[in-house]
Amino acid sequence: MCHPAVIAAVSIAGSLAGGAVQAQGVRQQAEAQAKAEERRAELADRQKQVNQTQASFERKRTLEQRERIHGQNRAVSAERGLSQTGSLVDVQDDTDYEIAQNIEAIRYRAEGQRDNLAFEANTARERAHSSRRAGRIGASSAILGGVTSAFTTLGNAYYQFSKN
Repeated sequence: MCHPAVIAAVSIAGSLAGGAVQAQGVRQQAEAQAKAEERRAELADRQKQVNQTQASFERKRTLEQRERIHGQNRAVSAERGLSQTGSLVDVQDDTDYEIAQNIEAIRYRAEGQRDNLAFEANTARERAHSSRRAGRIGASSAILGGVTSAFTTLGNAYYQFSKN
């Protein structure tokens, strides 16, 4: 049978090693979670750019549509012998007003999406930071648990030896 001191030494080493392994696992898990959150933040940042490009395209397309409508109105009025004043100008003003409203709607929608995505990206970065902090705390806790267990084993072994 093994000497009690050997058993105590093995138990202490096991407690310390177990704490270290558990700490490493906690750190790796926290780092993986943090990286996943950072990827979410990157995705939100990329989506902001995509939305901005899309909004620019929609604004440009709307302005081109305005030019086509004006051109069609001028052509129709010229065919009918109407002058570039009066009701034709009123129609063009109405068209311009509607186009301006569409462009503003595009801008507001793009700004809202941008703000939401910026918030989402910042929140993901905060979660990544919190995850890393929790990993450090968890790792420290695991190491402390291993050290405490080792000291408990050492104390019990000392008590057993002092009794004999």
